[in-house]
Parts: sequence; structure tokens; C-alpha cells
Amino acid sequence: MKKNERKPEEDRISQLSDDVLCHILLFLTTKEAIATSLLSTRWRFLWRMLPFLDIHCSKPIIKSHESVNKFLALRITQNITRFHLKCNSHSCCSHYVEQWVSAVIARIVEHVDVSLCMCHRSVLNFATLFTCATLVTLKLEGLFNLSIPSGVHLPKLKSLHLHIHAFTSFSSIRNLISGSPALELFHLRQNWYLSHFNELKIVRNSRVIQLFQRKWFYNLVIQSDRDYDFVPDYLESGSRSNIVKAKVYMTVFGGIKDFYANQFVCETLKELCNVEFLSLGDFRVETYPFSLDLPLLKNLVELRVSLENRNSLYMELPGKCPKLEVLEVHIMEDRCGANQRCKYRIRGGVREQDLSIVPFSPEITLLES
Repeated sequence: MKKNERKPEEDRISQLSDDVLCHILLFLTTKEAIATSLLSTRWRFLWRMLPFLDIHCSKPIIKSHESVNKFLALRITQNITRFHLKCNSHSCCSHYVEQWVSAVIARIVEHVDVSLCMCHRSVLNFATLFTCATLVTLKLEGLFNLSIPSGVHLPKLKSLHLHIHAFTSFSSIRNLISGSPALELFHLRQNWYLSHFNELKIVRNSRVIQLFQRKWFYNLVIQSDRDYDFVPDYLESGSRSNIVKAKVYMTVFGGIKDFYANQFVCETLKELCNVEFLSLGDFRVETYPFSLDLPLLKNLVELRVSLENRNSLYMELPGKCPKLEVLEVHIMEDRCGANQRCKYRIRGGVREQDLSIVPFSPEITLLES
């Protein structure tokens, strides 16, 4: 061999096994994986063996293959474990998404993630999706109306994210959660207008069960130990008074400017009147000082109150808590400077002993997220 002659470089990547090459292709979108078929005959059919579909827009696929089923018929592997469809066009994939979902459900799908353009509104029917026995994670995002059937059956579902436009009733949420016995994370976000939204998040792990609800005028957090599941009672209308052992954290914002919002906060507190722990933060503006009609909290043992000033009806609140033992008051007079935290021992509705009066930093939150 002459000195100037070079030995042809070996294609070591192509010499890898099909399993290894398919694992490499898992990090690409479906379009990119198909493009690798042009590299050589070794790569020609590899994309057909992949157990996933990651599609950024399905319109080119439909144009080339006329239908979803014709495209899927090209695949060597029939099962699809992961399906991700994302489309930023106003009215593109909403015409095909129902076909895609039906097709992947028939192929034992485990993970579904559908994200449509937030500028397009439509009505989508995913009824079969809510009875998929193999589904482990589900994420639906877009300004579309979603109909949730009464008969939900998702025995393996662990994570559910819904970010949609339509209003979802508590009965529908209850159907979703009761039909998903393995559910560990539920996250619902609904947007009606820029300033009107509703967010509900439920987390179940080995340590705690936590429910977080947020509206434009308040935050509500309910937390308990893992062995006390209060979520069914909270979702069941008329059963929230059964919640006793959970801790309730509620923050009312200064943006309350209508009677309905004020009344809603009062009703929520009345429904949770039997809890043993309550942390209540009232940060409404003084120009709109509607008082909250607080209920009799007959089981309350510990109460935390955060206020913008000392002149508040909450200073007399222990009288509505016959079993109260500890009262902690956070005075938030100066949002920029040091605040004060006062903690008292209570007996029979009367302050008996000052436990502590210490500076309180506004950066310290009442509940670690």
C-alpha cells in the first residue's frame, strides 16, 4: 500500500445492533428518524421499528400517506408506547388528532402528550382515551373543549395534566380521579380569560397527600399524611365538612373587588369548618374592606393568621375556636422591612401565655411547596 493511500473509514455506528440504533433514534422526532433512512440501506427500515411517535405536525404525514392508518401500516413494530403530537398551526392537526389518538390506543400506548396551538378553539372527542387500560401518563394542552365521560377507566394512569379552555365541573374531575386508582399527580389548569383561571393540583406520594387550588383571588392548600386521603371528600359536594385531620392553608389576595369572590372564600371556610389546623392569610386592600363571615371552627387546635395590619377582626377570632390551643399572628405592616410574628397559648378562647414574639422575614413562606 502506498503512503498516500488511505484505508476507507469504518462506519462503526452502522455496525451497532438494531436495538442500540433504535435507542439512539428515540432522541429524535419521527420526522428526523425517517430522514435517517436516506443514510444507507442499513438505516432504511430502522425508523419503522421504533415504539414511539414524536410528531410536530401531522399534516405532511397525512398528505403523503392519505390517512393515519396507512402511515402506521408501514411500521414493523405494531406497538406504540409513546405518542407526542405538537402543532403550532391554528387549525391544522385538530382535524387529525382524534384519528391519531384512536390509532395509538389500539397499539397499547402508555404515554400520550397532545399539545395544540393555543390560538385555535375546537371541540375534540377523546372518549376512548379515558378508558385506555395501558395508559400511564396523559397530557392534553390547548384551547379546546373536552368532554369527560362518566365511565372513566384508567387503572395504570399515574400522571395526568390538563391545560384546556373549557370549564370542567367537579363531577368530571371526580370521575377522572376515582377512575384512576394509581394516580399520583393530577394537574388541571383552565383559562377562560386572561385574568380568570382555575388551577387544581393533587399530589400523592409516599409521605403526603396535597391538594392545591388557585383562582385569581385566592390560594388554597390542603395537606395530610399519606394514610389520610381527604381528596374524595373534598371533591364530593357536601362532604368537605368530613375533613378533620388535614392542614388547611388559605391566602386571600388584595384583588377581591366583587361580592361573589368574597362570598366564595367564606363558603369555602364554612365547608372546611372541622379541620384541626388552619393558616389564613388576608392581604386584601384597605379600600375594599369587606369582612369575611367566619364560621365556628369547633375542632381547630392551631391557627395561623397573616395580616397587613393589626386592626383586624381576626384578632378576635379565637372566640370562634373553642378548642384552640395555639394562635400565631403574622403582622405584615411593612412588606419591605422586618415583620413580626407573635405566638400565643390559648385556653377557653382567652390568650393565656405569650410563647414568642420574634422578627419574621417575608421571604419565609407558610408552607414549603
